Amino acid sequence: NTKRRNSMAIKVSKNVSIEQQKKVLVEEAWLKYYNQVLFEKGVITERERNLMINMIDARTTKSLSR
Repeated sequence: NTKRRNSMAIKVSKNVSIEQQKKVLVEEAWLKYYNQVLFEKGVITERERNLMINMIDARTTKSLSR
């Protein structure tokens, strides 16, 4: 079971329920939204925004591959 995200494939574990997958992906969307808002308001730099995107992606991958 592979999900496509931003041209990156994530191998989804069979141990992760559909409900948990939805929860993780909604959390990812909100984190990325707020990250972008902080960047647009000048609170964080482009470098910090990009680092946070990588951290959010890693968090999502880890949560879906348990």
